[in-house]
Amino acid sequence: MRTLFAVGATLDATAVAVIATAAVVISLAPASLRAQDGLYTPAQAERGVALYEAQCVSCHGDLTTFVPEVAALLGDHTFRNRWRGRALGELFELISVEMPQDAPGSLSPDESADLVAYILSGNRLGAGDTALPNNPEQLTQRLFGP
Repeated sequence: MRTLFAVGATLDATAVAVIATAAVVISLAPASLRAQDGLYTPAQAERGVALYEAQCVSCHGDLTTFVPEVAALLGDHTFRNRWRGRALGELFELISVEMPQDAPGSLSPDESADLVAYILSGNRLGAGDTALPNNPEQLTQRLFGP
């Protein structure tokens, strides 16, 4: 273990306040903001696969293949950079309101959640035991971020 301060060294009041504040903020942050695995169930992702193949693949292509001519949802740099740090509720809302392109708003809340789960799985975010909520307000504190 390395010693950060010499014996007898003192920190000024500002440094102590900054360190204490950072510790409090980190300890109070909801776990959902920090943990990105376990946000959906395997069953949701599996339902999302079938739905994606029926409703999305014609515009977005196969989720496991990067094709520059389509609007990729894969874990490529463009998609990840667009969504990194943004609330999953935004992605849910976009899917729910604007997709599929030929029938916007036709997906049920459960179908939108299943599609978000499948997109998360395609971006290598692990499944868990708790289902992804089918309500965008419940997803505001859950951030995309592999």
